[in-house]
Amino acid sequence: MTNGPLREILTKHRPNHDHMSCTACGFVYTPDLPLCPPVADALRELSTDTLRPQALSLGHYSTGRLRALAREHTGAGRCRRCGFVYSGQVRLCPTSRRIAAELETRGQAPVTQPRAGQGLCSGKGSGWTVTGTTAAAWKRAMAACSMCPLLTQCQMQLENSLAAGVKVREQIMAGRLFTVTGREIEAPGVDAFAVARGRTKKKQKPPATISALAATPAGQLAHFENGAA
Repeated sequence: MTNGPLREILTKHRPNHDHMSCTACGFVYTPDLPLCPPVADALRELSTDTLRPQALSLGHYSTGRLRALAREHTGAGRCRRCGFVYSGQVRLCPTSRRIAAELETRGQAPVTQPRAGQGLCSGKGSGWTVTGTTAAAWKRAMAACSMCPLLTQCQMQLENSLAAGVKVREQIMAGRLFTVTGREIEAPGVDAFAVARGRTKKKQKPPATISALAATPAGQLAHFENGAA
């Protein structure tokens, strides 16, 4: 198992029944030191361990697998999967928050505000990027913008950017959809834009070759006359 010794420390050094001290080393917890030194050191090593790039992305997981992971990243006092210690303001570990953001982007969970003073799109940029040909995903992002507590501020920033000549490309900002060229698509035209975006151009037939032309009687006669000349 990856980081086996460190995870073994987390398994052995558990709080006692009243959550006042560690069962392994007897360390007495305090508000400033809610973990015993071995656990704190182990968690510090695990948090600084370099993760593989593919492990950072949750996009390739199925929705069912994400929900199963979310159930694993829970616990009382700290996450039983990654060891993250909760506080009065933070009741979810980083992985659990990333899973929630991914499910919100997929429309599988209600869109929530990450923190006070942040927009509903904070940390969920992929859900506000105009990719693919699925209008439903764009409509979810636009609807979320309409309920965002920072909508007015976002609208002002967008208007200032457009007035300064800045083009917004393949993004949904302040409930407005912009294409790859920076053209805005009004809400009633989103479905038609998705259809047009997914439509492929018809392949043009190649021009007739000399061999194909020569296969006709007129072509054979012209070829014979040219040879005779």
